[in-house]
Amino acid sequence: MPAINPEVNQWIGQMGDPDQVIAYFAYQSLLEQVLHTSAPDQAEAQGVFAAVLGEELIARASPGGRVAPQDSSTANPFLAAVAAQAVSYRHPVRVRVNLARLLGYFPHEAVVPFLAKALDDLDARDMARCSLECNPSEKATDALIGTLDSVGGVFTAGVLNSLAKRKGGRMVTALRKATEEPQLEVRLAALKALADVPDASHDAIIEKATRSASLAERGTAHIARARLAETLRASGDKQGAARIYKAILASTAEEPQKKAARLALGA
Repeated sequence: MPAINPEVNQWIGQMGDPDQVIAYFAYQSLLEQVLHTSAPDQAEAQGVFAAVLGEELIARASPGGRVAPQDSSTANPFLAAVAAQAVSYRHPVRVRVNLARLLGYFPHEAVVPFLAKALDDLDARDMARCSLECNPSEKATDALIGTLDSVGGVFTAGVLNSLAKRKGGRMVTALRKATEEPQLEVRLAALKALADVPDASHDAIIEKATRSASLAERGTAHIARARLAETLRASGDKQGAARIYKAILASTAEEPQKKAARLALGA
């Protein structure tokens, strides 16, 4: 089994040091180790190193060792109750975010379980999402899809943006389903993502959104429709693209989208 630099655990702790020079040096030291281990011929070492970083990412604080104490000056009983039930992690937010970022440099499946658990960490989940987005494993796609029901339209929209950069039928199914979600942010993200998938059948979904009661959704849908047409043209489906461009000219789209359609049809 590949040996891990004994200073790694020290650097992990130092990333939370109040002295920014120490914290930065510790992060850079870990980054250098990670990049050195991320080469294709270092798969076994990646798995070992990922386990070390991943365990620290999701590690809970020991009883009585709460890392991020709540503001005791608050008189709000609701916030106090929420704080009392919040998960206590061993490391402060800055360290957890950095650990999630570092795991994103490993193209190894071993990082996925840790990043998937970090999606429940309200402070580190966005960085965990970004790292899963870069991971080539299908399990990373599964982890992203599994968090689509998370509370918070903005975070869910980010997950959709990450899924849009991946491939596979399950990803497309998730994007289509998201166009029917009640949160506006989620629907907008899904429409934009579908526009980048070269599938002419998506036009029916996007066209429906152009008749939404929401002005923002209508505008986003018209733009997404033009983008879908260009995606189809670039993929070789010129017939499908032309059909959408002609539909745009006959629709209530704004002038920029109609101008794009005229230019494309005249090319």
